[in-house]
Amino acid sequence: MAATLLDVARRAGVSEATASRVLNGRRYVAIATRERVAQAAVDLDYVPNRAARDLSMARTATVTLLVHHAQYPAHGEGTFSSRVVDGISRALREAGHDLLYVPVDDAGVRDIAQMPAVRPGRADGIIVLGPAFPRPALRALQAAGRPMILVDNRLAGADAVLADNRAGMRALARHLTDDHGYRRLACLAGPATWPSTSERVAGVCDVALSVGAEITVLRARETTMRDGAALAEQLSAHSIDAIVAVNDAMAIGALHRLRATKLRAVPVTGFDDIAWAQLADPPLSTVAVDAAEIGGEAARLLLARMGGTAGPTTQSAREVRVPATVRLRRSCGCSDGSGPSSDPSSGGG
Repeated sequence: MAATLLDVARRAGVSEATASRVLNGRRYVAIATRERVAQAAVDLDYVPNRAARDLSMARTATVTLLVHHAQYPAHGEGTFSSRVVDGISRALREAGHDLLYVPVDDAGVRDIAQMPAVRPGRADGIIVLGPAFPRPALRALQAAGRPMILVDNRLAGADAVLADNRAGMRALARHLTDDHGYRRLACLAGPATWPSTSERVAGVCDVALSVGAEITVLRARETTMRDGAALAEQLSAHSIDAIVAVNDAMAIGALHRLRATKLRAVPVTGFDDIAWAQLADPPLSTVAVDAAEIGGEAARLLLARMGGTAGPTTQSAREVRVPATVRLRRSCGCSDGSGPSSDPSSGGG
């Protein structure tokens, strides 16, 4: 039979509680005692019971991931978010932690701080994915005092991981105005309260203002293909040179809807560089973001908070930005899609 903690304690000549403190890395145990317990564990080939260890240390080795249903709408989109989740899962697995995936609908948002999945004893930390979580819900989670990381969202005093949205969109818009000469831009966007949307719209507006271009911003409740198609239909009454969507899903929806209108030849661009971007007709010019890296950064930052290496939760919040790079294909008007990719820091496309 496998050796137990009691077997180790008896062999080392200490109490079971002392053996537990040594094997769990607790302080205030004499060096000689530590050495005896460690040697006893080696001699007996002792393997600690993870569940019992975590319970004794008030830890679960589990992280709760809250995902708003807007990131995975009922009609089957969500490829960007799925890559973020994959990055989170991989980083947690490498650190020996489990992931508890919890989808949240509008009803769940209202009582989010009372959900069993976020209570102490169920998970050691929380990752909140998506811009659709409203401020009151995030503040309720923050007030609970648990280690928490926001992904693609922001809240004063909370750690967050986001793409370099404004710089990435600025670089793409600069390509449209400087390289193609477009001066009448339409931006398809989500709610102004969503940080990713507001930052990407700001990037387009930065460039429009600097070159004297016109900018029309149309907003939808979400940022799905259906939303992009619906907003594109509204543009038939406008005179525009190019459409800049805040994500690839809206851009692809717009491309499909425009085929049946007088704007079918109008250039369209997106943001995210999801797998479908290269399969669009024409292939979509967009801004590439490493979604898995966003997830990995979020998981690593949370693990550091939980382990104390990033400082206590009272320390100033950290905001991590993952770089974005322009990918030029044919949808923007480039002839063969072989144009150079651009780094937002260069200011051009």
